[in-house]
Amino acid sequence: MSERLSPTRVAAIWAAALVVLAVVAVSVIALVNQRVFGPAQMVKTLHSHLVNGEGARALGLLNAKVPPGNALLLDGEGLKAASADIKDFTVGEPEEIPGAEDTVKVVASYSIHGVEQQTSYQLRNAGSRWMFFDEWEFIPTTLPTVAISANTTNEVVVNSRPAPLVKGRATVPVFVPAVIDTSFATPNFAADSRGLAVTDFAKKDTAVKLRTQPTKKLQDEVNKQINAYLDGCAEQQVLMPAGCPMSYSTTARVQSDSIHWSILGYPPAEIVSFDGGWALRPLTVKVRLELTEQDLRTGRYTEQTIDNDFGFTASLRANTTKVSVTPVSSE
Repeated sequence: MSERLSPTRVAAIWAAALVVLAVVAVSVIALVNQRVFGPAQMVKTLHSHLVNGEGARALGLLNAKVPPGNALLLDGEGLKAASADIKDFTVGEPEEIPGAEDTVKVVASYSIHGVEQQTSYQLRNAGSRWMFFDEWEFIPTTLPTVAISANTTNEVVVNSRPAPLVKGRATVPVFVPAVIDTSFATPNFAADSRGLAVTDFAKKDTAVKLRTQPTKKLQDEVNKQINAYLDGCAEQQVLMPAGCPMSYSTTARVQSDSIHWSILGYPPAEIVSFDGGWALRPLTVKVRLELTEQDLRTGRYTEQTIDNDFGFTASLRANTTKVSVTPVSSE
């Protein structure tokens, strides 16, 4: 027959079991409190909303105000695009903030195009949930903005989405972290600025000034007009073609039908920004003159071939679709 346990021993076993269960329960509650309801998990949840383009949920969770501006990166595909280059997002352990009761700092680490970055979040304890679990909330903040400016255009592209400009400027509120790509392209001018990282809530205004550059199409059209001008000069069978840079001076008599100009080297136009507009640097053309001269004293005829360089300038008028070049002889 098995030995019967005394009531005292049974009570001791039950007491020990209850203690073990209580310890397990406390451990489970502590683990759930940290992993599910803790401040670090709040940051992970926020990032998940950003990656999924859930702007309304992210904004509600973050307790953030939205400053005036174009909200194209605050929801949906725009928000996804601004978050797409955030890689390897990890969250550190909460750190107490000295002098701020029930407030912690959580630092998230990640990379953007291979460069390590960090963002700091502040959260505060907002009470308890279901008696056992802490409830945390982000300390209210205001979203930062990116100020985008450009000339020669009235619309830019921000993370593949169109953004109109007002007086050459657009203001775009963004979540943190975010990566901003901006550009525009017209037939004659274009600009591109990529990989701007916004990683700090405290930096409220970030500026992107798109640097406008002439397109190859504009360059080709300017060269085409200059070349046509020089070809017109070369067609004139005179020693000083009208409105042209080249000229030839001699004391001999020249047979007019022997004069022949030819262009040895067309000058490549260099378009530069000047005084809020666009200008061409001075140009130099290489030419050859072939003619027959008659010496006035001896009457002898001589065939001449003269190679020379001549400088000239040209004014440029260009907008997004049209261009006009007006050469001006400097000699």
